[in-house]
Amino acid sequence: SKPRNVSRNYMKNTAITALLLISFNTILYSQSKINKYYNTNFENISEKEFNDFLSKDNYRYNGFELEDQFAFILYQRKTKGKLSAPELEELNKSLLKKGNINNNITIIIFYPGKDNCNGMERISTWNVFDNDYLKKVTKTNSINHFWIYKSDENLKYYHPKKVDWKKDDDQIIEKLFFKMHYPCASSAVIDKDGNYILNLGEFGKQHIWEDLKELSK
Repeated sequence: SKPRNVSRNYMKNTAITALLLISFNTILYSQSKINKYYNTNFENISEKEFNDFLSKDNYRYNGFELEDQFAFILYQRKTKGKLSAPELEELNKSLLKKGNINNNITIIIFYPGKDNCNGMERISTWNVFDNDYLKKVTKTNSINHFWIYKSDENLKYYHPKKVDWKKDDDQIIEKLFFKMHYPCASSAVIDKDGNYILNLGEFGKQHIWEDLKELSK
């Protein structure tokens, strides 16, 4: 019986040694990666420039572990811009597959998929599902409203019986407005000329009201 016990202990110790070596190599590999910093246009900048931007009110950042680096990418929570004519046409073609776009203003609520922010497995109390918001955006004749998702993981907690979630199957909306994964969810409000205001990351119905007011001037 003793040789069998020795064999089992040897195999067990060998397996533990192998796991420790894998863990050690993983740590060494991670430590060999460098930090890289990027501005809102995904251009490489210095750490000092990065921190200077972060000291301003409207700037946040996302961090990603990539194959060769830790990437820290700036974004502005409230972002404004204008689509080119081809981009606006591309957006409208994509939205026409999901509903009507007969009105002057388009609102898009974009759910990127489960993350640390929206990972709780319970019915959402997010105020964009409040009756006053839903009533205003569904009964105002000048607004097209779309509920768009990238991944449906955890989407069942975001009132799918109350709102009509549609998949961004051609990824046009993601490409135009949401170029990386922002935490929680994001929004886009676009006028008929292609002017837009984005809320990147966590926002509420009050931010949509503000954007509507600004673009309706």
